[in-house]
Amino acid sequence: MDEKVNRLREDVVLFNRRIRSQKARHQLTPTQLQALSHLDREGPMSARALAGLEQVAPQSIARTVSILEEAGMVSRTADPQDARASIVAITTLGSQTLEVDRARRSEWLSAALDTECTEAERELLFIAGRLLRRLAEIPETAPQLRSVVNS
Repeated sequence: MDEKVNRLREDVVLFNRRIRSQKARHQLTPTQLQALSHLDREGPMSARALAGLEQVAPQSIARTVSILEEAGMVSRTADPQDARASIVAITTLGSQTLEVDRARRSEWLSAALDTECTEAERELLFIAGRLLRRLAEIPETAPQLRSVVNS
């Protein structure tokens, strides 16, 4: 594997850990925050659809949703299409918690960019961010996954 690719992967992981550490004063885990984020961006959805977005087993998302529901951050209603399923939606408290958390992380990032980067470096990072988003949106396909596993 190309050393530059390995370094980029490590750099992204380190940055992700650092920005995740900048959470607001709440007790939510990264998994719970991510679930709230999906509900905030995508709107109400079934627990199965949320598990798909999170790339976890339905049992795992069921635990996450239960914790968030107990905390008043999501609500569940019966799925009109499937009586056995429920639709999960973010509540006002969940939205407010997410907003405060995002603001805290954005404040940290803004301050770090202002103090540690030149204008040219900031622009490069903004471009890199768009490129990383584009890469993140590439659909996963079975042939790609098999080629990685078989490597």
